Amino acid sequence: MSDIIIYVSSRNNYDMLNGEVFKNINTEGFEFINVDDKSSPEEIEKGKKICQENDIVFLENKSRGVQMATQTLIDFINDNRPDCRWIFCFQHDCYPISENFFSRISKLIQDDKLDEFGTLGFNRIDMGKHTGNSYSSWLHGEEPIGFLGLAHLSIFNVAGRWLMPSHNKWLNENDDWRKPFSVEITAWTAMGINVSKWNEFIHPTDDYHFHMWAPDISIQFLHNNCHNLVLPKLYLMNKQELKENYGIDANSAHSAKKGNDYHFGKWDTTHKVWESRWGWDYDTPASIPKVKDSYKGTLIEQFLNHDVGKGPLKTFDLGEY
Repeated sequence: MSDIIIYVSSRNNYDMLNGEVFKNINTEGFEFINVDDKSSPEEIEKGKKICQENDIVFLENKSRGVQMATQTLIDFINDNRPDCRWIFCFQHDCYPISENFFSRISKLIQDDKLDEFGTLGFNRIDMGKHTGNSYSSWLHGEEPIGFLGLAHLSIFNVAGRWLMPSHNKWLNENDDWRKPFSVEITAWTAMGINVSKWNEFIHPTDDYHFHMWAPDISIQFLHNNCHNLVLPKLYLMNKQELKENYGIDANSAHSAKKGNDYHFGKWDTTHKVWESRWGWDYDTPASIPKVKDSYKGTLIEQFLNHDVGKGPLKTFDLGEY
């Protein structure tokens, strides 16, 4: 049970950690760790008490933002949990709904089938806001396609790059999307990270707080020719509305844009940071080809040249999982 660690990065939302996360995430016996991202003194005190009562490790972010919270955890793992091979970051409003979610992933890890990948993504559904009747279909034993990730490099349309049938109907017309496949940007509400590959390739920054931390990690892996994998048979529920029960805006992006630093950190500089790092504007995909030559020989180039409407760039045979 030591090859996986589940974690959250918490910032002034410990009532939600206690009231939702511990209730909704079945850890199946795998370790759970909380990393505090510079909460207020009162919230830190509350968080430490909650973690102590639930017998989980409480770490304090060495810097700021979810990338650095992840680095803080990985530093802890490198020193204290040498058998941990993958970590799984969950936002507080997202949780697994597939049976034996972590145990099925652990079996793939033990069989060395995930060693080559940088991140893991899943099939994320909701109560209807973005993925229609997918939850109802799932309850009836079907395997609907919800939100699978972001086609950030192969679709130059901001609204159209979301890999879900409500935006791209062709997802339901090609069974390759139901196989494990390589994705450009992993869906960030819950994602797995390969500890070894992070140590090898990732250069974290505190310039991203909450938003865009995960897309940057996905692109860093692609830049190093390391695939981000989606496992479509493993389902997550994302209930943004849960945050409202704790006085937090359901839409984190809108809240951050309005200046909610208390929960989500800064927003106004994240796009500048992205453009400085990668050479294109995150919300202007048409600007990407201008820097295409900078990424020759990488998976970034391959995705830029790929017609995603014809199917995934690459699928992988992992057997049953």
